[in-house]
Amino acid sequence: LALARAGADVACTDLDGGRAEATAEQVRGLGRKALAAAVDVRDLGGLEEAVAATVAQLGRLDIAVANAGISRGSNVLTLTEDDVDTVFDVNTKGVFLTVKACAREMVREGRAGRVVVISSVSGERAEMGSSAYCGSKAAVRMMTRCWALDLAPFGITVNSVAPGMTDTRMWGAVAARQDARETLARGLPFGRVGQPADIGNLVCWLASDEAEYMTGSYNVMDGGLLDGRGLTFRDLPERLLEMRERVASEGGEGVLASLDEEAAAGAERAAAHRHEHGLF
Repeated sequence: LALARAGADVACTDLDGGRAEATAEQVRGLGRKALAAAVDVRDLGGLEEAVAATVAQLGRLDIAVANAGISRGSNVLTLTEDDVDTVFDVNTKGVFLTVKACAREMVREGRAGRVVVISSVSGERAEMGSSAYCGSKAAVRMMTRCWALDLAPFGITVNSVAPGMTDTRMWGAVAARQDARETLARGLPFGRVGQPADIGNLVCWLASDEAEYMTGSYNVMDGGLLDGRGLTFRDLPERLLEMRERVASEGGEGVLASLDEEAAAGAERAAAHRHEHGLF
């Protein structure tokens, strides 16, 4: 929506076609043209069809924002192979395929386009129970720098944005309760969680002529999270101490059983949240 407010016509894509259309309606409400398409970012053919539809209906492709992302959190002792595959398929491979499909069209048209990739502060800080998500975002951070070099001869810039805690549907799974949200916000140096508009404004600038000479950059938009205490719920020493105490009192086998139980319950809650909010 920030791009529409800045004067862009927008192609809205989502795994859920209904959500894509709802966003497109908001864009039209701002006086801009829009199209909606149900697209799975893991499918290059589907992405290429969406790009072709964009050019056919909107006339050209100047800006691409690769922002698909999911999270599956669990300790390495309980993290499943399927979870790792799914997270990397969407967060890393999906971003790669999106950039590839869009960049090829920009090169074909001879346009000095703008590509903006949404990474995360999780791509540079370790978090207990988040190895798949952190790893996928770290990969995107480095791939963005490589793509910037690949596409520089064509005048196409590629930059990434690294949000911290941002009030989106996905973040709602982390802080569904109001008291949890308030606690997390108090722990941020800026005193509040980020809003989608914060990220949108930065994306707009990176897509503008003012950012013509900026490429390969990693832009943190986190309200001071990285330079603050950093962890989502509790300080790391407290979490490590708790785990050590559990191992000492329950033994390795007992802790594994407890972790398996907690992971199963957490997966059930996460699945319910994804179903309720239409997340992947």
